[in-house]
Amino acid sequence: MLDEEQMKEDTALILVVDDNEINRDLLVHRLARVGHKVVEAENGRAALEKLATHCIDIILLDIMMPEMSGFELLPMLKGDPQTQNIPVIVISSADDIDSVVKSIELGAEDYLPKPFNLPLLNARINASLARKRLYDKEQNRLQEIATLQKIDAELNATLDMKRVMEITLSWALRQVGGESGVMGTLAEDRLHVVTSQGYTYEIYEDSPFVLLDQLPAAQQALNAGELAYEAQTARAGLLARTQSQIVLPIYRDTAVLALLMLESTQANQWGPDHLAFLQRLGNHAAIALANAQLVEAMRVANQAKSEFVSFVSHELKIPMTSIKGYADLLLSGNFGPINEAQTSFLDTIRNNVNRMSRLVTDLTDVSRLESGQLHLETQPIQLADVIAEVASSTRGQIEEKQQTLVLTVPDNLPDVWADRTRLAQILTNLVSNAYKYTPENGRITIFAEEMNSVNEDAEVQPVVHVSVADTGLGIKDDEQKAIFSKFFRGSDDEALQSPGTGLGLNITKNLVELHDGRIWFESKYREGTTFHFIIPVANGHQG
Repeated sequence: MLDEEQMKEDTALILVVDDNEINRDLLVHRLARVGHKVVEAENGRAALEKLATHCIDIILLDIMMPEMSGFELLPMLKGDPQTQNIPVIVISSADDIDSVVKSIELGAEDYLPKPFNLPLLNARINASLARKRLYDKEQNRLQEIATLQKIDAELNATLDMKRVMEITLSWALRQVGGESGVMGTLAEDRLHVVTSQGYTYEIYEDSPFVLLDQLPAAQQALNAGELAYEAQTARAGLLARTQSQIVLPIYRDTAVLALLMLESTQANQWGPDHLAFLQRLGNHAAIALANAQLVEAMRVANQAKSEFVSFVSHELKIPMTSIKGYADLLLSGNFGPINEAQTSFLDTIRNNVNRMSRLVTDLTDVSRLESGQLHLETQPIQLADVIAEVASSTRGQIEEKQQTLVLTVPDNLPDVWADRTRLAQILTNLVSNAYKYTPENGRITIFAEEMNSVNEDAEVQPVVHVSVADTGLGIKDDEQKAIFSKFFRGSDDEALQSPGTGLGLNITKNLVELHDGRIWFESKYREGTTFHFIIPVANGHQG
């Protein structure tokens, strides 16, 4: 026994075009006996009118007709995108070879002479119908692929959970129909609505939750772990007068990421093709939802980390300030004399507190940079003054190692657009690295110049170029790519003898880029390193 879908496959809506009423009646009667439906037209012009109002599967066409013959109609059918793929079987008393060839050349799929043989006609109709069904399925599949590609492009353009659900729900309703739909996440026995369409009073903005027992297909979908379709809900559902309901759980591995529900006031609203499309849409949405979920989890984790670092930094600074303060007081000698060993111990305490203070400051900066909470207070700044300030503050350490500091800074440098404190931090980090990793009697050079640079928009932009060069240890070739990574210190035993956290260059790079600048370097192992950065001049800044 044929099932319902197979019966639909074997049934066609056939347009019979013949000026002879007896012939039309004969065809209508015989086609109806084998399960087909028939639309009649007495000539080519009437056939065009029928085609405009009916979805025709096959055309049975006579050739010799008044007003518009079959030969005149065929080119019009094949020239119209709406009708060019409808199979045409010519049935005509003109059985000469020229008429047959002309019919085929004009686009007819087959040709039968009158009087026709019914079994042969049925066989030709079935063959044409099978080819058309196959072609239609192929076209529908290609169209669906193109649609899913568009959906993927929209889904891939966002990592926001709500936006992903809005896109998914919108395309679901657009492609398969229905009066309303909702999409959200599961919260125990309720659906937390993230986005919806087509509802008025059914969902409350201040309490966007729906009990799952209000949704006839929900429990079935969750229990089975797949799409559930209630073709006749007897008005049970979220939407008033609901007759059909689909619930699709969207999974990633074994976890339910979201629930998609569509409702209609029409019973039997959706067919197998609609359900298959929704399954494929759900698979595509699952990837985007999982990505959005990961991004949200990372955001929450970063926020928690930032809050933790901020809290710990605050709590550590208070005792560190006290420890350093008391160490300085004891070293001052105002509270009694101290011997050489005590002085050494106090210097060790103070140096380690200073080191811990720098570490806490670096961790705080990294946390603020990662969370986007570090903001610059930019204004026109005279770079030469900042360089002089940094040189003065680091000169003591440089002279301790008997190194030479050379400044090559012209007097006429233009102002740069920068945050003075952060610009000083950039230079201090680079100069500190230079003297830390340069042996005694080495040389450190700070150079600055005005120049033009081409930005990402291929526009020439005036900038100030600064370099900090040293004659130090240099960086191994295979480690240069990682030099700006957090906590990276390399594998050079001699370099590792100097204290450090591996955060300074990462912070420096981020600070330069916050200034709309760029940083790079050249290094030769055991010969030295030169760090460069550029920063826009104040009068050429576009921000």
